[in-house]
Order: sequence, then structure tokens, then C-alpha cells
Amino acid sequence: MRRLALSLILPIAFAGAGAVLAQSTVQEAKEDGKSFATDMRANDALVPSETMRDQVPGYQGTDLPQSGYFDDPDKLVADAGAQASSNEAFVVSTDRGNTRPQFDAQEILDTTRRATEIEANPDTYLQGEQMGGQAGSCTPLPPGGGNVSYYEATCNYGSKLDEVPRTCTSTLNVSVENRTLYYYHMSTIGPYVDPDSMADEIAAGTCKAVGTASYCGTMAEYGSTAAGSCNKDHGNQLLQVMECSVQASVVGNPILFGNTYPVISRTTGQHWFRVDNAAPLISTNKVNGCTALENNAQCVAQSAEVCTDSDPQTRIINGVPVTQPCWAWQTNYTCNEITQGNDCGELDDKPECSYVRDECIDDEDDPDYTPGACKVSQKVYRCPVPTTPGNDPKQYVCGNDVYCINGDCETIEREASTEFKDALVALHALGQAGEEFDEENFTVFSGTRETCHKPVFGLVNCCAGKTSGLLTAGAGAAAIAGGPTAIAALATPFLTMFLCSTEEKMLDIKDRMGFCHKVGTYCSSSVLGICKTKRTAYCCFESKLSRILQEQGRPQLNKPWGKPKKEQCEGFTIDEFSRLDLSVMDFTEVYSEFVDAAKLPDEVSTLSEIQDKIQDYYDIHTSQ
Repeated sequence: MRRLALSLILPIAFAGAGAVLAQSTVQEAKEDGKSFATDMRANDALVPSETMRDQVPGYQGTDLPQSGYFDDPDKLVADAGAQASSNEAFVVSTDRGNTRPQFDAQEILDTTRRATEIEANPDTYLQGEQMGGQAGSCTPLPPGGGNVSYYEATCNYGSKLDEVPRTCTSTLNVSVENRTLYYYHMSTIGPYVDPDSMADEIAAGTCKAVGTASYCGTMAEYGSTAAGSCNKDHGNQLLQVMECSVQASVVGNPILFGNTYPVISRTTGQHWFRVDNAAPLISTNKVNGCTALENNAQCVAQSAEVCTDSDPQTRIINGVPVTQPCWAWQTNYTCNEITQGNDCGELDDKPECSYVRDECIDDEDDPDYTPGACKVSQKVYRCPVPTTPGNDPKQYVCGNDVYCINGDCETIEREASTEFKDALVALHALGQAGEEFDEENFTVFSGTRETCHKPVFGLVNCCAGKTSGLLTAGAGAAAIAGGPTAIAALATPFLTMFLCSTEEKMLDIKDRMGFCHKVGTYCSSSVLGICKTKRTAYCCFESKLSRILQEQGRPQLNKPWGKPKKEQCEGFTIDEFSRLDLSVMDFTEVYSEFVDAAKLPDEVSTLSEIQDKIQDYYDIHTSQ
């Protein structure tokens, strides 16, 4: 169509220019020609009308057999389906053999970006073209590399909860007491110790009964003679043998005339009748040196206590050998201590990263949370996604869209338009809405909530995201379909070193594919109101287009993203989707996924050959 329009306009332009060349300069003639051609293009009188139908080749009026489909569109679908398999145009357009060339997404992005540069400065790349059968001059294209994308990098400053190792020791305290035991005979009558005089020692536990003796047969020990009727009168009398660890202050039982028995043993000359050296009394007491750590709620024992002193097991204490399996123990604890931390030095020193904002990541659900007093803050930076420099050979743009007057050629300037690409993406969005329609909840473009973690002020970072560059949709989808091994191979390398979960590695791939929207960061674990671990929440969608529709559609509907800790990535209701204005959305990021692209100059000759073959095909079939 463009060639036909030029073939109609250029002769008119040339004729108009020729009429004024006698009285005008060449430049004035060129301007008149351009103005005249513009007027002709805008002249409605040149558009065919009913009065001109006889002049239009092939026009057969409006009474056509196909008008029967106006009131029966289902018949149109049925008839088209019946003829589709045998229709050459249908077979070619659908390409069921899947023989069409495939393009790498990054190459398409490069082509789109470079076309934009050429559009902005066409003189640099389209000057010096010549006609007369010679190919237009070619100018190298701008270097590749794709559009610059950005990601958010974060660091932290504020109160830092350090886990500090602490150790405590418990010891065994052993005492040895050498003892002498004293034995007494005690009874309520006779020449023996009066029980009342030993009551205090008995109560104190220093004296205790350890047996009995013969009442009548024991009197001789204390200088008394048993009467002949003693056994008859007192054979059942209880005589207790008392063992005392101290010398007891005792007296004998009372006798006639207010006297008491002296109770002096002939064997010892004392109140006791026997004395022995008893076995030493050994007592042990474990002195706990870990009480302070045990009572500290911020300290946690890392293991059971371990014996640290057991050699030798037998030791001499107060002249007595004492054997114990262990004499001292050690326990290891980990305690939380508050210091001040800041890990923003690396991002501060990166000139390519620009500071965006500060965020408080204190956990509002923590019992020690204090509103208005932020303990841990997060700095957010905007950094460019790293790209790998390409090694592609140079490519060129060659100009041939020109017109000439009197041997002087000028490039036709055309106003760039994205209407076709916008329409194409919008149509694809409608198709995507049908594919992603949730029949249970009646929503479209729903996402899934996915998170990754990073200890605050820690080296581990399972939220790498775009720090290692973008991925094509094909490469990412292949890795996800390949399972954990393929996912680990494609994800950012240090995620595996940090033992991040498979889910976090999959999130890394989806984010680098452009399928995920970062909702924000929240504190997932805290102690004393100080955040120890943070998580970043994402909403991941089935395609990059779905993400863009969510990101640009929510502001139109006044439907903001929820808080990172609670956002569930809900889709649009049917009513919400119907109220979206797709015409004001920026689909630049996905143009390359829906618009074919070709590289120059290698494809220029190929394109010409294709056009010639198409023309030959129609020439052959038209002549038959």
C-alpha cells in the first residue's frame, strides 16, 4: 500500500513542482511539491464514493452472497471451519507445521531499542541515500544491549541483635567429717541412763537407738547386782542401746532417798560403755555457676553440660580418699546482645545506584514494638540490571524510502506511531484474560504470593532477584519445568551456597523473567522488638503482560497493593477488568514479545526476495 501511495503521489508532486520551477528555486519547488502531496493525501474527494463506483475496478455493488451471514454469524463460523483445511491462505497464516522462524527475546528487545534511537535521530542513520538503481548508503546501528532495566536493592541500619557466645562452669564441693561414736544403755528404771536426760540429743538426731540388751545381765557393767527375782520381775523390761555422735549429758534413774544411779561403766569409767571410730561422713554439693545465664531470657543453652574435670577421679580430702566421676562441668550458651549496625556501605559506594527512600521494618505484632520509634530501618536503592555485553557483528540500517526532484533526493520523514503495537498487545491482553479466568472466584490475572528471606545484617540473601541479570521467558520456563536440579542450575549461583529453598530459587527465576511484582519487605522474626529476619513478598503472575496489567491497572481502579505481610495477589473482578482503560497503559516492555522483528542488513536482501516471490506468486495466479 505504501508503494502504491508513493506511485500515485510522486508523479503529481513532480508535475506540480515542474509548473513552478521556471519561477522558483529548487528548494521552493521541493517545498511546493511536498505541500501539494500532503493536500492530496488529505483530500476526501479522492476517496471512492457511491457516485464513483463504476470507476472502481472489480466493484460489484453491495448485494453480495455473503450478506446472508449478517443475521446468522454462527453459519459464518461453521462455513469457515469447513473450508479452513483446504484454504491455502488459512494454512499459510496458521502455519500448522510450526516452520516460522523463532526469535530470541533479547534480540527483539535490542531491535526495538535501536529503532527508538533511530526514530529520535534519523539524520544520523538515514542521510546520504541515493536513487538511480543504487542501494542506499548504510549506517551502523547503535550498539545492542537491550533496554536498561532497574531493580530495588536494600540495606539496613539501626539496632542490631548480635548472638554472642557465653560459657559458664559448675563445680563439685566435697566435705569429709571424721566421727567418734558413743554407746549408752538407757532405760526408765534401774542403774541406766534416764531417757529424760537424753531427750535433747534424741530430738537433735545426735543420739539414736541401735539395738537392745539384757536388763538383768547388764547391771554388773555399772557395779550393781541383780536380785534373784530380777528375771522374774523384769525379764521383759526394755533396755535400749543408744548410739551418739557426741558425748551426751546424761544422769541415771532415781533411787530411794532422792538419789540417782551414777551410771558409770566399769569398762570405760564414763557414762558410755563403748566408744568407736565411725566411717567418715562425706557430703557433696554442686555449686552452680550458670545461674545468671539460666535466668537470662535472652540466653539459650546450645547443648547439655559437659564434664571438664574428671582426672583423677579419686582425690584425698581431709585425709580421706573420695571418688567422684566428675568434679566440674561446662555449659555453652548463646545470648542476644544489642549493638548498632549498618551494612549500607557497599550500596552507598556504587555510583550506578541511586537512593530512593527509607523504610521502617519493625514488626508491629511484636510485644516490644514501639510506634514512632523505629529500631531497624531499610534503605532502598534503584540499581540497573546488569547486562552481558554482546559480541554480535555490526548491523546497519540502509535508507531507500526517498523521493527525488531534479536529481536531488530527500528522505521521507514519517511520524512514528505505536498504535498498531498497542492494539496488538491489547488484543493479546483480552486473549490472556480468557486463559487466566478463574471460574470459581470470577477473577482474571490473579497472582500467587511468594516470599524469600534475608537475615538482617547477615551475609545470607535468598532475595537476589535481578542482581544477576534478566532471563528470557523460554529459558526460565524450561528451568522451572526441569525440576529442582534445573532450577538450581539457572538461579543466581549464591542462592545454592546459602542453602536457599527450591521455592526461593524458583522465585528468583520468575522475577528475572519479569513475571513478578515486588510488594515490599516486612519483618518475619524479631526479639525485643528488634528485627532479626526479614522477608520480601512478591506477586508472581503467569506472564509479563499479566504483571503489567496489574501494576498499571490498580492505580486506575484505586486498588493499591496491600501490606507486604498480608497481600494475597488477588486478580481483577470482571467488573474491574471492564473498567480498565488499556489505551493509556504503557506496553513498551512487552512490544517485542508480540511484534515480529528482523535484523539489518542481513535480512534486507531476504526481505526483498520474499517480497519478489510473493509478487511472482500473484503475477502467476493472476495471469491464469
